[in-house]
This record gives sequence, structure tokens and C-alpha cells, in this order.
Amino acid sequence: MTALLALAAPGAGLGNGSEWLQVPVGHWGYALIERLETTGVLEGTGDGIKPLTRGAMIRLAVVADSVASAGGVTPIDRQRIRRLLEELGFQAGGRGEGAGLATTWPARTPAPLRYETDRGQLSGDLLLRQQTDLLGGRGRQEAEAVYRNRVGGLVEGGLVNRIGFRIAFEQTREQGTRRYVLREDLFEARREAVQLKDGLADYHEGGAYAAFSVGGLVEVQVGKDRAVWGPAPLDNLGLSGNAPGFHMVRLRSRFGALHLVSLHGALRPCPDRPDSPLCAGTRDESRSYVVHGRSRSLDRDRWIAAHRLEAAVTRSLDIGFQEVVVYGDRGPEAAYLNPLAPYWAVQSYLGDKDNVMMAVDIDWRLRPGVRLWAAYLIDDLKKLGIFSDDFANKFSLQTGLAWADPLGLSDLDLKARYVRIEPWIYTHRFPVNTFRHFDAPLGHSLGPNSDRWRLSLDRRWSADWAMAAWLEERRHGDNELLGDGEVRNVGGDLHYGWRPGDERQTKSFLDGRLGRWTALGISTRLRVRPRLHFHLGAEVEWGRDVPLPPRDGLAAALENRRYGDGRQQRLFLDLRYGRL
Repeated sequence: MTALLALAAPGAGLGNGSEWLQVPVGHWGYALIERLETTGVLEGTGDGIKPLTRGAMIRLAVVADSVASAGGVTPIDRQRIRRLLEELGFQAGGRGEGAGLATTWPARTPAPLRYETDRGQLSGDLLLRQQTDLLGGRGRQEAEAVYRNRVGGLVEGGLVNRIGFRIAFEQTREQGTRRYVLREDLFEARREAVQLKDGLADYHEGGAYAAFSVGGLVEVQVGKDRAVWGPAPLDNLGLSGNAPGFHMVRLRSRFGALHLVSLHGALRPCPDRPDSPLCAGTRDESRSYVVHGRSRSLDRDRWIAAHRLEAAVTRSLDIGFQEVVVYGDRGPEAAYLNPLAPYWAVQSYLGDKDNVMMAVDIDWRLRPGVRLWAAYLIDDLKKLGIFSDDFANKFSLQTGLAWADPLGLSDLDLKARYVRIEPWIYTHRFPVNTFRHFDAPLGHSLGPNSDRWRLSLDRRWSADWAMAAWLEERRHGDNELLGDGEVRNVGGDLHYGWRPGDERQTKSFLDGRLGRWTALGISTRLRVRPRLHFHLGAEVEWGRDVPLPPRDGLAAALENRRYGDGRQQRLFLDLRYGRL
């Protein structure tokens, strides 16, 4: 229980406020923690609740480093552990595991900006990123190029040795061979408000929060950030990494083997045109008005509340349970502000008008080097017809198996994953309660009425160089456009909940227009300099009866979609500078 002991006192030994900052969910350190958990070096990590705090990740790395000193990890993993400690600013102040644990500003890789006083410290960094995607293949009008150029900055630090803060901003310009008329024309999936300018699109995302501890028992974070909950690295059935960050108050505490987190936040509606199907039911038309010849549409209030309990039941088994509720058309609901209240019961108390889902998951190391995870989600349940095919019974399953260093091949990871998402999952008869932020899913990216299996190999040749290969197949049952112009809604679209006239007694998985995709890809990642990262890859994808790229580069609403067999080749390059 070494990791549990190291994490039992969250605030011990850290004193400049930086320990309460969150390590961004895309940081490379999470993949390292996951691998070390699979090999048995770490246990009870609580990494089903992401992001981890800086202090928590440092403690995990300290435990791993102590095992590495005894020869318990590969030489490459030991280098990566040391690099993680350096990047997070770790300094050892004594002997023994975690003794004198302390952090400095900035990390040992100096930041371009550094300022310290007796009242606090800060460090700043420049963020630059250039992404290129080249696409072509059968079914396309012509080859396509998409370029995304990003520039931004990051400032983080500590105040009065008690409060950590982080401010980040990133501006993106997307352009290439396509036109940008509607928001759906963008290649980038996760974005906030967008300015469309025919041949290009501009969008940005910012985040800022403060974090501190109350009595060493409860960690508090106030501001805008992201949340990823579940056993999978990023794409989970519950809260996932697909949507932009949102403003929240997040509370987190650990009691030995128990880890509890709760949050309450504000969500945004779809920012597209008010007459778009994606925005139906999210505008408050009663308060909208026209002034100086321009229409001003006001949005309905939308909120999210969520809590998760994770327990290290044994040295090799973690169990998690979580509830998430999306509600709107009123201010923050007092009953949902209670982090311990069961939301399923609260929803009934409030009149059964909100969108509650619950999930249970396990993370089980079957033996050193082999780890199994699984999650089961219930979005809704018709209590009098629990075994029927009623559309209201919405369940989903996600599972995965990781094998580290298979057959004695060191620094190799083999993973197999499967996810099945039932029809109507994440939707709601009241659009204001749809499980989305802007128009991106808060849950799994696959969407309702879909499934996917994926095999992947990851090989690390050095601490700076890794390669990956993958093979996947996914299926999706799409809503159908009938000859009379009506839509046959089979629960295959996140943005279309149940409507009067839709079939509700017989739900069938993969009903509707069934499309099937198969993808094969390979990529390589290289850390050129401490802040310079290079990612190059290629993927070929072929499908049967799938939506084809729209003509003239315009967005494809359901009534304008073209279907057929197609093949697409994609070459992508991602070059970034700055702290990850």
C-alpha cells in the first residue's frame, strides 16, 4: 500500500501553493502513471479522477522512483519518472520516501518568465502549436488540407504559500482548402465560440482557476477547467475529455483508501444559429429581443453537478461509483449543491425533470503486467419495464485490457478496448438537459447507438521517442431521412432527443442507417527539446454506407447528407512548443 501511504496526507511537505494545481488531462505523465499501475509499481493511485493535483502526481512519482532504485522498472521508465519529477519541480529535502517533499517555481527546465517575492511566485510560458491534416481518398471531391495554428500563454504560481493559480489562453486559426459557412464545417471537434470567415475560422479557449486546501482535509478549486472521470485514459462513458472546459467549484478529499470528488458547474448551450437543430430548445425566446435591427438571443440556464467515490478495495482492485446530473431553466439547485446527496433520489424529489446518469467501474490488476478495466453506465431506467426494450432503458458498457511488456518485450504496451453505447444515451426529451457542453459530448465521443473495438501497440524506444500502431472498427446506427422529409429517430444522434411520434416501445441497437468504419494507423512521437514536441502519423480508413464528405465543403445536415462506400487517407503532423 505504498502509494496509499504516500497520498494519505495530501498536504504534507508541500508549502508554496503549487501542490493544489491540476496537472492538465492531456499531460504525458498520466500515460506513465497508467503503465506503472499496470506493472504493479503503483497501486491505489486514484487516477480514475482526473486531473490529478500536482502534489498527488509528485507523490506517485516519488513512490515509483523508490521502486525504480531497487530495479523494479525498465531503464526507460526510470528515466521518464525522473523527468516527470523534474518537470513538476520536485526537490528531495532529506532521506526516505517522500522526506522533505517540496516543489520549486519554476520547474528545473526554466520557464521564459519567472518572478518571486516573499508573498508568492509565478512562472510563465509561451504556447505554440501547428497542426496539419492532409486528407484524400475515394468518395471525396478532391484532396483536402486543414491547418490549425495556435498561439497562447500560460501563467501559474502560488500566493502566500497557500493558494495556487493557473491562467491559460489559446487562440486558434483553422484554414485550408475547405469553406467555413456553418460551425459544423470545422475540422476541430472540441471548440467554444467560433468566428466563421468563409476561407478560415477563428476560435479560442481559455481557463483560469485558483486552488487551495481547507485544513489539509478538502482540496478546493474555483474556476474553469476540465474533468475526466472513469478508468479509461480520456474517453469515458461519464465525464470525458471531449468537451471544452467549464466553470466549476470542485471539492476533493482523500481518506486513506477512499477518494471523493464533487463538482458543480455552468454549461453553455450550442452556440450555432438559433434556427439550427443543434440549438433547438436551448434559447430563451421569451427574453430574446430585437434592437437596432439586430436580434439578440438569450440562452437558457444550464448546470451540471457530479460526484464520484473511488475506493482501493485491495492492493490490486479499485472500484468507482459516480453520478452526473444536467439540469436547466433555473438557477443553481440547492439540492444538487450537496456533494453527498444521491442525485437519483434528489431528481425524484424535484419532480423528475432533470437528466441523471450513474456509472460503476472497476480497475483490476489481474497480475503484474496485466490490468482490466470496465465501466457500466445507466442513463435512465424505466422501473416498471426494466427488462423491456423501451427507449427509456439506456445502458452502456466500456471495457479494456492492458498488457505491459508482453512476452518479455520491455517497454511495449498492448491494449484492447471495446465500448458499446446504446441508443438515446446522453439525449433527453428536454434539449436543455442534453449531456453536452456547447455542441460537444460531455461523455464518450462515439455518441449514441454505436460501438467500437480497438487494438493498439505502443513501443517506447527511449525516454524521448515512442511509436504506436492501432486497428479499430466502429459501427453507428444513424437516424434516417424518409421520403416524405420526416426523420426516423432511432436514438442515433446526441442532439435529437425523443419527440412525440417517435417509437418508444421497441429500441433496437444499431437500428437505422448502419454505417461501418475500419481504421488502421501508425504514428511516432518525439521530444526534441524540453518544450518542443513532434507527433507524426498516418491513418487509412474505409467504410460501408457511411456519411461522405459534403459537397462544396458545406456542413451536412441530415437532409443533405450523402451516403456510400468510401476510403480516406489521413496524414497528420502536430508540432508544439511549451509545457504540456
